[in-house]
Amino acid sequence: MRHIADRRRKIAICIVLIVAVILNGCSKEPRAKKLATLDDLNDPSVTIGGLTGSVHEPFIAKVFPRAQEKQFNTLDEMIAALESGQINAFVHAKDNILSAMEETPGRLRMIDEPVGEAMAGMAISPRTKYPELKSQLNAFLKEMKESGELDEMHQRWMVEKRTEMPDIPVSKDPAGTLIVGTSGALVPNSYYQDGKLVGHDIELTLRFANKYNYAVEFRPESIDEMLNDAESGKVDMLSGGIGETPERAKRVIFPDTPLYGNTINVAVLADDPA
Repeated sequence: MRHIADRRRKIAICIVLIVAVILNGCSKEPRAKKLATLDDLNDPSVTIGGLTGSVHEPFIAKVFPRAQEKQFNTLDEMIAALESGQINAFVHAKDNILSAMEETPGRLRMIDEPVGEAMAGMAISPRTKYPELKSQLNAFLKEMKESGELDEMHQRWMVEKRTEMPDIPVSKDPAGTLIVGTSGALVPNSYYQDGKLVGHDIELTLRFANKYNYAVEFRPESIDEMLNDAESGKVDMLSGGIGETPERAKRVIFPDTPLYGNTINVAVLADDPA
């Protein structure tokens, strides 16, 4: 009887060990998967993150129809989900991925092949309380483009990754206050530095407000919230970096001059095998 009990005990131990090995292998499988090309991501075992309501998010279903999709409200949330193993990769604008890689070296790796492109710009609420806002913003951006200032700003913030915010005068007797939707969590477009909003989109908005004698009240929110608030008139305009699509053009007003072209790429963990 003792021999039978010992055999049963050994069998039970073997079963536990086998199950443990299987479970351990399953839990590590997503991270062990080779993620070097876009084709590697188009697999049912891969989960890809995208920002809810963003211009990047539709590329997931378009380019990776076999992969799973998970939506988030901010880039920081997606990076945290990537590091915790909730997702295997995420899509976003190349400039923002590069900024995230520079902030924390060795944290992320970007797959070189892009998944698409989109134009990014500011946007105006169709229900803004300032009917002259559209003509003013069109004139402002045209002038900035023709003078080369728009390209200089893009070079400084997006390419050179400089973080110095210029000193832009604020009107002491404004004609009105613009409520402006902005990310507040997207480097180098709109983010907090030493408790103060800075970035490409913030500078551009303040320059516009200074030229036309507006005060500015920034409202940090997700892209989905920004579009909803602009459509309903809760904000007068969106500060920038808003991907232009035909669908969005039915909800908000895009100025005649876009800010820049956005290349859309994929990021994975730096230590994922390539």
